[in-house]
Amino acid sequence: MNLPSLLLLAVSLSGPALHAAKAKAPTEPATATAEPAPDTDLAKLSAAKRKVHELPEIASAQQQAKADRASASKAASDYKLARTKSAESETAYRAAYEAALTKADPAAAEILKKQRVAFRERMLKARNEKQGPASKKVSAADDEAADGADEKVEG
Repeated sequence: MNLPSLLLLAVSLSGPALHAAKAKAPTEPATATAEPAPDTDLAKLSAAKRKVHELPEIASAQQQAKADRASASKAASDYKLARTKSAESETAYRAAYEAALTKADPAAAEILKKQRVAFRERMLKARNEKQGPASKKVSAADDEAADGADEKVEG
């Protein structure tokens, strides 16, 4: 045998002996207690959990739950993407519609704007009446963010 193989053999044989010596090192003396140690309860619980996780019906139920969770996450992501795309296309449609209406008849575009303002005022009034006098009043400036949400453009 050559020297490197002898060194490898010596290290491999001494490795388990060193680990065994470390494992058998003296520890602190255990203190006697009147009540059972919580570690034994924890060990029992851990063992029971491992047993239950090894059952085939539990493993398949866990896999199904993971798959359903992933599916729900994907559906939520798809829904958010679809809503964003829908809002963008609705905005593009409204812009194109108003531009075409203004080009076709500027007076009709002004009438449409007046109708939208009147509609918004009616909605704000109805919302404020529904909320009652003690609640915060919503101004027309605050409602600008929901400009297109309450109205429908007839075309």
